[in-house]
Amino acid sequence: MRYKPLSETVGIELLDFDVTRAASLEEQAELRALFCEHHLMLIRGQQPSEADQDRFTEYFGPLSLMHDGRPAGYISNLGQSGEELVVTGQKELIWHADGTQGEHPGIGTSLLALIAEPGCASTMFTSAVRAARELPPELRARVEGRKAAHFRENYADRTDRRMRAKDVDPDAPAENYQCCDHDILYQLPHTDQKALFVNELSTSHVVGMADEEGEDLLQQLFARIYDDKHVFTHHWQPGDLLIWDNIALQHCRPSLGDAPRRLRRLSLDGWNTGDGVMDWFAAGTLRDRAEA
Repeated sequence: MRYKPLSETVGIELLDFDVTRAASLEEQAELRALFCEHHLMLIRGQQPSEADQDRFTEYFGPLSLMHDGRPAGYISNLGQSGEELVVTGQKELIWHADGTQGEHPGIGTSLLALIAEPGCASTMFTSAVRAARELPPELRARVEGRKAAHFRENYADRTDRRMRAKDVDPDAPAENYQCCDHDILYQLPHTDQKALFVNELSTSHVVGMADEEGEDLLQQLFARIYDDKHVFTHHWQPGDLLIWDNIALQHCRPSLGDAPRRLRRLSLDGWNTGDGVMDWFAAGTLRDRAEA
């Protein structure tokens, strides 16, 4: 399978893979291996259908379902279109990985550009795996074995500033928010790599550390993750199909822009292997679904 790098640090563009036809089992395994190595893949110039996106994304794992039971959500600055569920797209979106406020953030995310007019908002990606790998020894020693709390208000639509547990109304019902602690050096469940697993949008604080000290540590980590040398900016074209590793990478939308953009979004709820489908379990590892 031929491809070319998108940047020095993040992603590849597939050059000879036809996304409009069903892939063989051997091709699917090769796609998963490329995903684990490069963390982001782009297919451009083929104008895939929504069914093509569904089939391609399912090569990597089962699809997550939205709260309405459908797998697809939409990212749009155009508002609702028919029965589409627009999940974001109306505001700036700062650096994050999806779902870190839950126990098991999704392994992968796929976007298909249904509308992407010239000058529309770009999407930026950064490698949290590379940032972890390049941690200096003294900083690695500070985070080794540490956890950070990830926090998200369920009914807040703001995506342009940090969410922190200390800012929540103490009388707010528990169902109004989610919070989960994760290892700062986080083991990817589907590869042998670790990611620096804190993000600008939803990492609230370092568990068990005084607030001022913990915030100083987080800001040092943010500076490393979001260093320009780790960042790739994707400029959307109509028909672009992206899939990326939601744990190895973080992404953001730095501005909305004025040009129309509508992206169809799918996410993974597990991971495929040559031996079958694997799922997240409470131990934080992946096991065969058949064993559940």
